[in-house]
Amino acid sequence: MRLLLFALICLPFVCSAEEKCPWLNRATAGGILGGEVTSTTVKRSTADDVACVFVRREGSTVAELRIATETRAPKDFASYAAARCGSESRALKAIGNEALACGDGEAGEQVIGRVRESTFVVELITTDRAFQRNVLREKVRSIAEQVAGILF
Repeated sequence: MRLLLFALICLPFVCSAEEKCPWLNRATAGGILGGEVTSTTVKRSTADDVACVFVRREGSTVAELRIATETRAPKDFASYAAARCGSESRALKAIGNEALACGDGEAGEQVIGRVRESTFVVELITTDRAFQRNVLREKVRSIAEQVAGILF
């Protein structure tokens, strides 16, 4: 009985939970990427400054979903987005205060957006050539809508 009592008191201190992404859970990321994923979450200086990475590996095929948020003055958003997207950006409506979509190389898509003082970037990159560009765009847009909604 004492051993059980000791275990109930001490076990929570020994076990540590995985850091969770505030914008998306592993199951949803797995659904987007098409299977089981590993995840990493890094919290930065404020509660809203977080970077989450979800990775799915199947043989030589890798799919990676990255979500990063960062506090940034709204006046700095345009130059930040231009540096990330270049001239190939497309304005997106109804996602945060401002949002742009652009390609991320040959095998990826990204959305860069802003909600008040929070800038967010959602990137989906894959080596799987079966993913069509329009499917990647829709998945990234959907996740960006979710992140922007939570930031509001």
